[in-house]
Amino acid sequence: MISVGTPEKVNYAYDLKQGALLEVWRGDFMDVTEMWKDRGEPQLAKPLGTVLPLSAAPALAALADKDAAWPDSIAFDDLQNKGYVLDKSKMPAFLYTANGSDVSDKIVVLDGGAGLSRTISISNSKQPLYCRIAVGTSIEAHKNNTYTVGDKAYTLKLADGTKAFIRKTQNGKELLVLLANATDSLTYSLTW
Repeated sequence: MISVGTPEKVNYAYDLKQGALLEVWRGDFMDVTEMWKDRGEPQLAKPLGTVLPLSAAPALAALADKDAAWPDSIAFDDLQNKGYVLDKSKMPAFLYTANGSDVSDKIVVLDGGAGLSRTISISNSKQPLYCRIAVGTSIEAHKNNTYTVGDKAYTLKLADGTKAFIRKTQNGKELLVLLANATDSLTYSLTW
């Protein structure tokens, strides 16, 4: 896992072995006292804001069909990290290979620190992939490709022209997008 703090105090944690945006928070970055004080256990970095937990499951999956269950994880050897690159603002784009595709996952702060924007791009894909953008007890669609998740816990705004669909699961609902082409990308913003 990696945590990223920003000057705008819009922060997030990302699972490098699942390609998952784990949580987001506003405010100060981290309390890392337990990582160095007495060098004891547990060695935890604690976010210094109110954390909005998201999902630890992978963002991308190859499903048999649009109704197939979302996987809880990617097998350890099935995701190969390729590192990250920094843009001119020093924000990382995480690079990895999974599901037979090369993936770039770039997360940046929205103007004015209103939230985060995420762009997932695939290349060299040998099969259609689904991207699970959100999971929650409820997901409501609104005009202009906007969705609210949970009890208005957060809002998602998908790029114009993106075709998403909501599906029911045993635990609630999921918001998915099909990336059908060998090179495809998806951009959305998350505000909370």
